[in-house]
Amino acid sequence: MAPSDPELLTLTNEDERFYPLLGPLLARRTVHKALGGYAPFDDDGKTWIVARDPAGRTLGFVGLTPRATTKDLHVESLYVAPGERAALYTLLLRAAVRAADGRALHATAARARRDHFLAAGFTHIPFTEKFDKFTREATP
Repeated sequence: MAPSDPELLTLTNEDERFYPLLGPLLARRTVHKALGGYAPFDDDGKTWIVARDPAGRTLGFVGLTPRATTKDLHVESLYVAPGERAALYTLLLRAAVRAADGRALHATAARARRDHFLAAGFTHIPFTEKFDKFTREATP
């Protein structure tokens, strides 16, 4: 990790650091707006990757939720704080791929995030005017 790269933490809502880092952002309207109008839920079983700066400020996050019927994971709640570099989206997605440990990944995300998903090895599937679906096949 380069000195300018953020620290990446992998957490669940059971981790004592979870609510101090993410709690202030989960119900914030600006975060919901950045996520296309959707709230990031702190569901049990969800894994979060959180990027933070050396001062401990949360710069962004992404969630991984197990799908009920398969071993696949759903990538959701990809967020980067306003004013932070756009490369954090790709950094978080690549961390999600590593955390998936070879499992297939699926996401529905704003079309504006397409290049970041592609850079992390996802396949793009057009969906609606503003949102697209993304998949990344399981790897051995």
